[in-house]
Amino acid sequence: MKRRNEAGFTLIEVVVSAVIMTLMVSAVGSLFLANLNEVTLDKARAIALGLANQQMEYLRDLPYNSLATQFGTIYPPGTIPDNQTQTEDKYNFRVHTTIEYIDDPYDGNAAGTIQGKPVDLYPYDYKRAQVDVYLVTSGQLVATLTTDIAAKAAETASNTGILDITVLNASGQPVPQANVTITNTNQSPAVNITTTTDNDGVVVVPKLPPDSGNNYQVIASLPGYSTDGTKPNPGGSQKAVELNPNVIAQQITPVTLSIDQVSTLYLHVTNTSGQPVSNLSVTTAGAKETYTNPTVYKYSQATTTDSSGNITLSGMEWDSYSFAVPGGYYLVSSSPAAPAALSPNSQLTVNLVVSTSAGWPTISKLSPAASSTGTTSQTLTITGTNLSTASVQLALSGQTAIPCTGVSGSGTQITCTLNLTGAATGNWDVDVTNSTGTAVESGGFSVTP
Repeated sequence: MKRRNEAGFTLIEVVVSAVIMTLMVSAVGSLFLANLNEVTLDKARAIALGLANQQMEYLRDLPYNSLATQFGTIYPPGTIPDNQTQTEDKYNFRVHTTIEYIDDPYDGNAAGTIQGKPVDLYPYDYKRAQVDVYLVTSGQLVATLTTDIAAKAAETASNTGILDITVLNASGQPVPQANVTITNTNQSPAVNITTTTDNDGVVVVPKLPPDSGNNYQVIASLPGYSTDGTKPNPGGSQKAVELNPNVIAQQITPVTLSIDQVSTLYLHVTNTSGQPVSNLSVTTAGAKETYTNPTVYKYSQATTTDSSGNITLSGMEWDSYSFAVPGGYYLVSSSPAAPAALSPNSQLTVNLVVSTSAGWPTISKLSPAASSTGTTSQTLTITGTNLSTASVQLALSGQTAIPCTGVSGSGTQITCTLNLTGAATGNWDVDVTNSTGTAVESGGFSVTP
């Protein structure tokens, strides 16, 4: 009998073959799913385009004066919903309708910024209608239609006014797509407009009914940004810093608001021995005011330290912030020095030192806070409490302390003289010492090249 050799597969060959088959099946499956999703999305686009056409035909059939949404930029408001939800062939769509006046640059604009053109006091040459259709499930835009619609008569003088609103950031640059609301409940129907700024941070709202009672309130906002807006006078002697504007017939009223990205402010509170102070109420107040006489600050809030002496303040507007502690405690120093400047879209840690001793020296202000190395006679002014018998010096790790000589003044303010010849550049601590203890303004004085 002849023996026959039968060749088989090794384990490695089986594993490799299985991996290859898995990759092939996965690739084919992914391609199939991608094609299926694209087919599904194409079907949704086709249905959405039909809905957009249907809405646009409805708008074209309306009288020109009726072309206004319920909360758009056109006053008086119309009956057209800004948003409608429709279900077609198991797809859920959101149909968003926008109707706004368009100022044709041929005859100038409301700002008068077109060279060779006059200021256009009637910036409502025609209306632009736009229909956007979104998938409710994903929020994806699947169809857009836009058309311009003109009235049968040319623009004529009217007994209405214009609000020209500009939204800027902290650097004075325009904020595009900022949300702007304009309300006036004293009109009939009430003014309740919601719109957004253009790429120049501007929105112009014409044909508003005149009102000289400061009843138009304008508010600008944007997710992740601060909010700014006008306010009415509360009555009596108190006055609003940003007063509600008036709208005057055949005039343009400018309004400028400022918003920017919010920030986070961290407070760390210790005693004069460097130990964290827990369960202490700290009042943080910004410098921006909403009302005067008496003053009301835009931000003023008391918060309590945790077990590690920390406070986290999120969503803070760019501003300069000061700090106060309750009775029985004394704020010895703040680093950086208060008021602490918080920039937009940033994080800032402020270290506060407190004491329960009424005799401990405190530092609330240094002037100046910097000088150049080699200066032989720099006068330093320190404002605080318990300073009348204090001595002053600059201290920096690895360097010889620099005394501030000729100290004179009162318990709340003293002056002395620094000799910065040969001083190392950097942020030096300012030590103020009396018979009770030493107040340290960490990094409070900068020696510059």
